[in-house]
Amino acid sequence: MYMMMGAVMGIGLAAGVAIGQSIGSGDAQAVRRVVGTSITAVAAFGMLVAAAGWMLAPVLLDRMHVPESGRDAAITYLRLICLQMPSMFVYIVMMMTLRGTGDAKTPFRFTLLWIGLGLALSPILLTGAFGLPALGIAGVAIGALLANSLALLALVVTLYRRDVPIALRGADLRHFVPDLRLLWLLMKRAAPMALESFIVQGSYFVLLSMVNEHGAMTAAAYSGAAQLWSYVQMPSQAVASSMAAMAAMNIGAARWPRVESIALKGCALGVAVTTLAALLIYALGDRPLLLFLPQGGETLEKARGINAIVVWGWVAVSITSGLAAVVRANSAMLAPTLIFAITMWVFRVPFAMALEPVLGEAAIWWSFPVGTISSALLAWGYFRWGGWRDNPLMMSRVKKG
Repeated sequence: MYMMMGAVMGIGLAAGVAIGQSIGSGDAQAVRRVVGTSITAVAAFGMLVAAAGWMLAPVLLDRMHVPESGRDAAITYLRLICLQMPSMFVYIVMMMTLRGTGDAKTPFRFTLLWIGLGLALSPILLTGAFGLPALGIAGVAIGALLANSLALLALVVTLYRRDVPIALRGADLRHFVPDLRLLWLLMKRAAPMALESFIVQGSYFVLLSMVNEHGAMTAAAYSGAAQLWSYVQMPSQAVASSMAAMAAMNIGAARWPRVESIALKGCALGVAVTTLAALLIYALGDRPLLLFLPQGGETLEKARGINAIVVWGWVAVSITSGLAAVVRANSAMLAPTLIFAITMWVFRVPFAMALEPVLGEAAIWWSFPVGTISSALLAWGYFRWGGWRDNPLMMSRVKKG
């Protein structure tokens, strides 16, 4: 699922960069062209992924060595989650295009709505509260689908009521017919990030297979601990998204000193908020884990040990994310992908494989901070000495239409 989302986020990022640069250079028509083409493209891609995911779910889960006791439930969950892909992909791209216009508040509010609906609907459908049928694991996936669809519908209605630049109407509806040259440009810019997603998630695929080989208890502990990691990383990811939009606008306006300032202050803010999130997870002890795991027993103890090793390392990711966002704001898409490839397949996976015979499953957990620190160092090196500043503006490559 995350591999496919990465491909869509690549298109969303490329669209956001093009929009930000176009706003910075005063080209409103280019903004509308990018919005229409990108939304149509990801909606069609989402439908293909939904169909493929439904059919291939058993094969994918077997390749991940999912324990037999959870296989049937996992197939049900994955198939239903795949039905969410079209609406989720459109939602993601709309969020990224909004940030490209400089609007960070609307994505934040509707993402809160999405999360809130998911937290409300999934448990109700899971357990059959309020007289509804208990759907089990299927209820969790259906709740996620409903939450995303309702949030997307509310977002579209709000944008058209506000008459924002990305709400196409009248003659601008023609831009929903993809401009093939623009689509090709977006896909070329998106390809490195899509490849990055396959590289990163591919390494997780390998590591998850290693985790599963240690048994269902370790797999459950890892899954429970990993639920918290996204919350630790989420604030810095939001900061990085803002950095990308701000950097793109200032690059479009050729204000390079401000781009440097955005990189420095944005990374400092990312480190601060991620550190606070990590400290909060440690300070709360077992309480966050009890949201996902039963109290007492080996599973909770294992999850506690995993977090002790892994959580602090996510602070370094805020630097990588921030610097990658800034260089991508000038269409430097390939270098961050290569950095993640080196991080995952030269440092993280070989480290886990080499030391697993010595450290056991702890080698897998220690591979995470090894990877995050190495990626931050490589990202800083490219930001400081790479040639990303010399790239032309994206929309200068496409004729106006």
